Amino acid sequence: MVAAGVFLAGITPPPAHAVEPPAQTVSVSQSQAPGRMEIRALAHAYPDRITETAFRDGEWALRIEDQWFYWADGRLLPEHQRFNSANFTGLRFYNYTTGPLVFRTVDPQTAERLRERNRGGGVTPPPRYNGFLDALYGIAVRSDGYQLIVTTRLFGLQTQVHRMIVEPLQSVEREVLAIAAQNAEVRAFLDELHQVSGFVWRNIAGTASRSYHSYGIAVDLIPRSYQRRFGYWRWALDSGVEDWWDLPLEQRWSVPQSVIDSFERNGFIWGGKWLSFDPIHFEYRPEVLILARWRDAGLL
Repeated sequence: MVAAGVFLAGITPPPAHAVEPPAQTVSVSQSQAPGRMEIRALAHAYPDRITETAFRDGEWALRIEDQWFYWADGRLLPEHQRFNSANFTGLRFYNYTTGPLVFRTVDPQTAERLRERNRGGGVTPPPRYNGFLDALYGIAVRSDGYQLIVTTRLFGLQTQVHRMIVEPLQSVEREVLAIAAQNAEVRAFLDELHQVSGFVWRNIAGTASRSYHSYGIAVDLIPRSYQRRFGYWRWALDSGVEDWWDLPLEQRWSVPQSVIDSFERNGFIWGGKWLSFDPIHFEYRPEVLILARWRDAGLL
């Protein structure tokens, strides 16, 4: 269990304009080892939590308090688990693209795999090793949240989130309200919001991996009405749309682009860009956006 009391009160989100990776002198073999840039992005995103990165025993690793986590094929595992990566699902470092949604074309092999999943015949993924996220966010069991989950308001609606994301959410709110003053579409979107759902202790649907809502670093913007559009991929499947990944954008509930842009500027990725689309969902993943900026700048 992570000691929540050691969590620093002043958590500074990474600057949205940061592009250049932090200086780091490495050998050729170290620079070619997997996970180097992801480890660096994590350290850049959470400087108050990740106190050190290093190339240890032939692998990139990072330290949170007194515990080292190794890349381990993207699983971020402690010393005693680092060679058991096949037993776990890796963290998702999405190849995320900021700006307008680019509709993804699904190849025939992926389409068949998704249809098999629809039929309930897909392979259940192994669980994610939650220990890294437990350490990063300071929440290993539900009771840890009592010290780190706070009540706040977003767009006039009360919600509970990790205190790590209060300041980024406040920045989003300031930006979006300023836009709404000049933009009727955004005003209408805000007027239609019914609930902002944050901290909920649960697993990701259909998996044994803990949801990011369990850490209070994700929020769902829930409208009064989805206007006869789908706000989640599984709703489309349950409605008889077998090839839900090909569902036209006009049949998916969405968020105004200027609102999405604001969330992205402040460290949140949007679930509407996932293949398994979840457009009500925003998740604080500044490391993913840092990697996207480095990629756009040709640094990856």
